[in-house]
Amino acid sequence: MIKVMLVDDDAPMLKYLSKLLPWQEMGLEVVATAQSSKRALHQFYEIPVDIVITDIGMPHMDGLELVTEIKRSNPHVRVIFLTCHEDFKFARKAVQLQADDYLIKDELTEAQLRKSLIKAIDELKEVQEKIGESTYKQELMKNKGVLKHQFFKQITLDLATDEIVVVGRRMGIDWKHSHFFMALGYLHMDSLLEQYRYEDEKLLLYAIENISEELEIGSNHVTTFLDPNFHFVCLLNYQPDISQNTQEQFLSYLSQLQTKIKEFIKVKISVYAAAPFRGVDGIRLNYKQMKQWNHGSYYNDTDLGQANIHTESPLWSMDEQLLSEDWNLISQGMKEKRLEKVTLSLNSIELKARELQLDPVHFKRKCSQRIHSLELENRMPSDTSFHTALLKSNRLDETMQMMLFKMTEIQTSNSEIAFQKTPKLQKIDQYILEHLNENISLVDIAEHLYLNPSYLSRNFKEETGMNFTDYVHLYKMKLACQMVKNKQANIELIGLKLGYQERTYFSKIFKKYVGVSPKDYR
Repeated sequence: MIKVMLVDDDAPMLKYLSKLLPWQEMGLEVVATAQSSKRALHQFYEIPVDIVITDIGMPHMDGLELVTEIKRSNPHVRVIFLTCHEDFKFARKAVQLQADDYLIKDELTEAQLRKSLIKAIDELKEVQEKIGESTYKQELMKNKGVLKHQFFKQITLDLATDEIVVVGRRMGIDWKHSHFFMALGYLHMDSLLEQYRYEDEKLLLYAIENISEELEIGSNHVTTFLDPNFHFVCLLNYQPDISQNTQEQFLSYLSQLQTKIKEFIKVKISVYAAAPFRGVDGIRLNYKQMKQWNHGSYYNDTDLGQANIHTESPLWSMDEQLLSEDWNLISQGMKEKRLEKVTLSLNSIELKARELQLDPVHFKRKCSQRIHSLELENRMPSDTSFHTALLKSNRLDETMQMMLFKMTEIQTSNSEIAFQKTPKLQKIDQYILEHLNENISLVDIAEHLYLNPSYLSRNFKEETGMNFTDYVHLYKMKLACQMVKNKQANIELIGLKLGYQERTYFSKIFKKYVGVSPKDYR
């Protein structure tokens, strides 16, 4: 209901106005009446109203002064003035205050007031629509990324209903044509290594989204979405035209996109286009097929082209025995600090993995596990962001480049040398070894070394680059790996020997620092 306030210093006039119209039938409700401008202003601040019908000639503060104050608080309130005189001065002021009408009391009829109120109601609705649209646009700009993500999720998980299409149109995604091209792209994680951190991936994908939507492709427009797996999807909506080769235009657009991204943000992307399809409903199926194709193209060397989404998924091999010698050579190369030996072994692993067509998911997990082991051996905390990025790598060459970069980083680290040269750390290692089955705290070590715990905590962090808890867990997990691998005891007993009273907690810590569960590591 639209709320109305009646103001007049004449009580009979207020009563007359209250009964002059069937207010509720018109969608109106008289929520306040006042016999003075001061009282009216007080009520206005307490009860929000949409329309004010007020007399002009009132003592102390007239109706014009009242409306001036009301408009300062809410400029969208509609106003109808009542007066006893046809005074031009009053009428001019009423116009300045954007009043909807200026009515003479002696000539006032139901029809006149009804007509004025209908005009005020129409003006009010128009203003409210504009405010609503403005608010929606502000919210859209503020939450555009989230709303686009929700829209994309809906059209790829459910059938595209008319309501969903309307939601897209309100966001500026107006697919007027019958046909679509879809392309699936991803950011090469190894290309981040020189200038960015792995954690920057999401921001870089937003940059890719912006660049892609600024590029032109004839009279058509490409809409780009980011999916939950950190891929990006380009959708071209077009109308078939025998005079144009839209597929060629789309591939040219994707090539330009690669160039622009390399130029502006200095990273590499791969992007592949599927065959055209018809209708918004086709987005869901094609997106699913594109993801399946991408998973099956782990050993694909191209970074731009056509995706044949109708090919059967490869039959992956799980036999990794032929890689064992190469992994051992890498371990030797890392201990000997011979990078050339590590590089040659990684090249050999890459060739064999490609030849055997090893299962990508299993192979990447094995690579992650090897890096976890090297981190443990070198007393380095696990680089969680690296392992997350490694497991998300889309192509074999990307995986291997990340492996080489990380191994080079570990090998050039002087952490192991620093530990060997510090007598205090040697004493700490000895204490941990002698109390393996205990839950060792910093206070225990401080008492053993006759040091203040606060001083030891600060000094330990400066010397090792990690906190004491991580250091103890890393020390114990290195031993745990040897014990699990050599099958010296069952997992529960190994945990107890190392001071972990609960198997679940031991498994949790093992997975955190080694990357896999004790069972999978064995």
